[in-house]
Amino acid sequence: MDNYTTSCVKLLSFDEIYNTSIKPKLEAIDIFLKENTAPFHVYEVANVLEIETHELSTLMETFDITNLDAVNFFTIVLGASSEICKLISRQWRFAKENTYTPEMIAEIYKLNLHKVRIAFADLGTDQITTMELTEIFKRIHLTVF
Repeated sequence: MDNYTTSCVKLLSFDEIYNTSIKPKLEAIDIFLKENTAPFHVYEVANVLEIETHELSTLMETFDITNLDAVNFFTIVLGASSEICKLISRQWRFAKENTYTPEMIAEIYKLNLHKVRIAFADLGTDQITTMELTEIFKRIHLTVF
């Protein structure tokens, strides 16, 4: 590889990506909901959900929401276009599950199914709990530019 390629391309575990890119966004949403009282301000909700205020206003009109509170906040999440909202929506599809399969993990986090299956095989299992996600994430490596 040339100097440009080696300086611009990294191989990272999904655990590193999750901890630096996804987890802080989920925590920001959690903190926002815990520290603010309804009705929430449109600009603050748009900011924490990483969507434009116009998109939020459109969703509020679509779902006939006049004031943003904790309940309809999640209605907005389900309809919003940001990556963090899409991830949360995918997670909710499996909210009642006690364990996850490779297919579920690949779908929720938009990961290569083959890589996820290899990570499960490394742990010698075909299902994991939420507590074991980190161990799976550490075994999945992605190229980052």
